[in-house]
Amino acid sequence: MSRKSKYSAEQKLAILNELTRSNISEVAKKYAVGKKTIRTWGYLYEYQGIDGLRSTHNNHRYSKEFKLSLVQQYQKSI
Repeated sequence: MSRKSKYSAEQKLAILNELTRSNISEVAKKYAVGKKTIRTWGYLYEYQGIDGLRSTHNNHRYSKEFKLSLVQQYQKSI
């Protein structure tokens, strides 16, 4: 199961654009997002563009064989 951001990159951009008409406190309250989060989105957008707003959180799935090989390597190194 992967994590999903509450807002898409396009929605984050729309929220950032709303800052031109309102202050950050009003926007944060309206969307139930922290002011620090909105500032972070702004920095990401400023330096990386729309790609910076895209979610990069993914849970990784590893096969049983891969996990077993890691355990065996660890046990050999002790």
